[in-house]
Amino acid sequence: MRRTAKHNATVLSFADFSGGINVMTTGDLIAANEMQQCQNFWFLGNQRSLQPRGGISSMLGSAEAEILSVYYDNDSNTFLAFDVNGGVYHVSSDGRDLDKVGTLTGKQKPVCAKFKDVIWIASGGKLQFYDYTDNSLSTVLDGPTCDMVFQRFARLCVSMSGTDRITYSATGDGTDWTQDDNDLSKSQWVDVGYGDSGDIIAVAPLATDLMILKNNGMIYQLTGDAEVASWAIYRIATETDAVGRQAALPIGNDVVFISRGGLKTLSTTMDYGNIATAEVGQKFNLLVTQSQFDPQMVHLRRRKLLLVRPTEDRSYWLAYNYALGAATTLHFPLQVKDIVETQDRLILAAGAALYEILDTNMTDDGAAIDYAIRLKDTVSSEKIIVRSIDTDAQAEQAGTVKVDVDNIALDMPTNRRRKVRCNHTTPKMEISLAGSSPFLLKHVLVEVADL
Repeated sequence: MRRTAKHNATVLSFADFSGGINVMTTGDLIAANEMQQCQNFWFLGNQRSLQPRGGISSMLGSAEAEILSVYYDNDSNTFLAFDVNGGVYHVSSDGRDLDKVGTLTGKQKPVCAKFKDVIWIASGGKLQFYDYTDNSLSTVLDGPTCDMVFQRFARLCVSMSGTDRITYSATGDGTDWTQDDNDLSKSQWVDVGYGDSGDIIAVAPLATDLMILKNNGMIYQLTGDAEVASWAIYRIATETDAVGRQAALPIGNDVVFISRGGLKTLSTTMDYGNIATAEVGQKFNLLVTQSQFDPQMVHLRRRKLLLVRPTEDRSYWLAYNYALGAATTLHFPLQVKDIVETQDRLILAAGAALYEILDTNMTDDGAAIDYAIRLKDTVSSEKIIVRSIDTDAQAEQAGTVKVDVDNIALDMPTNRRRKVRCNHTTPKMEISLAGSSPFLLKHVLVEVADL
């Protein structure tokens, strides 16, 4: 009589990681394509494969003091940097040369906008503009005091945190702020939510309208066209808990903003009211809200990435790919003040210096990069027998990744496939991978059986 196998084996396959991290539920309840941890990987563009982040270069160029922020305009290939003492620098395209061109009029982190072939700068003092044709910085002496600037319908628009007002320049002239009730082409202004006990903290365009976020949780919609008579203001949301100066950005057809409850969006709809709010960080909002302090967002448009710094630790960022709706985490060895995407480079500012993130760099300027992944846990009503572990990865050069399955620790290659047989019993199978060599994980296959 033939003896049947006591334990029927099955293979658990982890080959799709496009769900990103999910920290909002227990590890055994997340989807098979989600991870409990994913550090120093990201999803780039529309690719569903998980890519290791590149290493940081040695220092490129430096400013006279700690860099506060950086700005890049793709159309004119203009790269600017600002330091904490107000210094304004024109930066060469490779980030190695910083030429000081002047000083900011304010002390806030600058907001920049391109209008009429110059870069306008709002920093909490008088409005300024940088002319990239002659590398000069000028101040609009009779202009408004502002820390937000943008352009709309052939007018430059500014606002100041702590107020209710948005002020428009004269049509086609960002230096003309004179008002004339008999000439509608002159400077105009609107008060948003006057008397609601809240102040403007961010303004972001959505389609042809403006979304105005206030620190009391209210959001207003400014509609209309170039005709002043068509301008109208509607309150579209309350109790949103929006936080942070300029913690709102237009992303595709939405406006993404940070709130005390996590990452949220404003989007156009066909329903009554035409603007809807929604959460986009359902799987990772815990990381946005824990120890939240002065959050910051950076949009890497060509990579379809929204980088979020939720806490005061500037070495820790979330990388949310809005094309896939998936997020990972990034850890840097530096306190990163800002990150910018130029035509062919990814530049970050830390301290008084600029650095470049390169896919060809295997380390962060000589320091090892800690890559880490933890997959979905597997539980059973009976104990689980782990019979084999099979991994496949791709890398530019040979390396090892440590694969832990409960108390089994294996060194697996980063540039080829390997299968290891074992006989391990566990009530709950936990799988994690860690290494200091960059690798593209293709799959993890685990042969298991119930005891």
